[in-house]
Amino acid sequence: MLIQNADRTTYGINKIVVFVLAFVVFFVVGFVSWQWDGVAPEPWRLRTLVLTPLTMSLLLYVCCDQFGVYYRCQTLWESIRRFVVAYACFVVLSVMIWKFFVPFSADVGVQSLAYLLTFLGSLWLRISRFRAEKRLVEEAPTLVVGTPDHVKEFRRTLESNHVDFRNGLLVMAPEEVDSAVVRNLLIKNCVSKVVFLPEEVDSSVARCLVELCGKMGVDFYASMVVSMPAVHKTYFGVIGGTRMLVYKSTPIPYTTSWQLKKMLDWTGALALLVGTSPLWVLAAVGIKLSDRGPVFYRQKRSGLYGREFGMWKFRTMYRDADKRLDEVKAQYGNDMDGPIFKLEHDPRIFSFGRFLRKFSIDELPQLINVLKGEMSLVGPRPLPVYETEAFTSDAHRRRLSVLPGVTGYWQIAGRSNIREFEKLVELDMKYIDNWSLWLDIKLLLKTVPAVLFARGAK
Repeated sequence: MLIQNADRTTYGINKIVVFVLAFVVFFVVGFVSWQWDGVAPEPWRLRTLVLTPLTMSLLLYVCCDQFGVYYRCQTLWESIRRFVVAYACFVVLSVMIWKFFVPFSADVGVQSLAYLLTFLGSLWLRISRFRAEKRLVEEAPTLVVGTPDHVKEFRRTLESNHVDFRNGLLVMAPEEVDSAVVRNLLIKNCVSKVVFLPEEVDSSVARCLVELCGKMGVDFYASMVVSMPAVHKTYFGVIGGTRMLVYKSTPIPYTTSWQLKKMLDWTGALALLVGTSPLWVLAAVGIKLSDRGPVFYRQKRSGLYGREFGMWKFRTMYRDADKRLDEVKAQYGNDMDGPIFKLEHDPRIFSFGRFLRKFSIDELPQLINVLKGEMSLVGPRPLPVYETEAFTSDAHRRRLSVLPGVTGYWQIAGRSNIREFEKLVELDMKYIDNWSLWLDIKLLLKTVPAVLFARGAK
């Protein structure tokens, strides 16, 4: 019954989420049934009301683990099949022990409802998780490096496993690999992963790709025959049935914490959007009274892996601000070193715009970008496209390897008080290298006083 040859990479249903889901469903159904039946809430019954859902959750976790539900599957059908078999085992075992825990009611309908809701919720999570990773793999531009025969075999494997790279595969022969050539290709095509097929290839090619991908924050996939150097993070991945050793210099996106981060982004952005709605009205009225023109300003910024997206802000500058940029740079210079332009007394900003900037009200429309999945609540600040194109070091592009954020280390460390571009990059690397869900929460909490007291705002 046990899955002996499963890929040991934890994937499947989010363990914690399913555990919590099962507990909540059994608890709520039990509590509601007690209310309907008029059961007195005596202490021993209340303990039973908690212990029974806890027991059910643990039992479901064990069954899913034993049947390989938490391991990576090649197809959605195989993933669903494992879960259905595991859940059937869970139902049989739990019914057998149910009589020892009078949970809330002996009514068959109540028990069936709890089982059904848990099954549907867990199945939905399973399907969503599988499709999310499949979409992440197939939609991202990918560079394949290998000999023609092995690339051809790799393509056949992809086809046999129904993997369809929507943006196509970029292919490069090993003898064509050169640091400058690969670098330009990664930047030009916004490549997020490099697949290396090492058979009959000199190890120097792997070292070149690994070093370049590590600097730029691009994922590196290699088949198991390659000897990998010490890296920041490694895990086993699968593309189209081919097992890969993934070299990753950024947070792994399939973990529980990373999925909770996405949940925090969506719920947090929605709550902030509703809670700050009066400020949106204030900003719109003030902008219209200050300078006739649009309330919002949409600028092309560099997002994940350098992909362009339109970042929304409340307009704080006069309508001809973009046309005057070169003139202002020539006349007033730049308060920042490096490719970023910042000017404390920028003449293009109207008076009400300075107020909006001082308390970061102009940043609120970026919550729309967060809801669209183009940004995160916490992460490196997205820079204008023309500034990222002026990067002088490949290592600077590593800050593009995670979703840009509304806030981050830069905002709580003084924003415009930081004038060194390298210091800004250092803060971004600190965030990427030490990322955790708790770090995001701490940065969000520290952003509140930074905004209220206008620390470093210009």
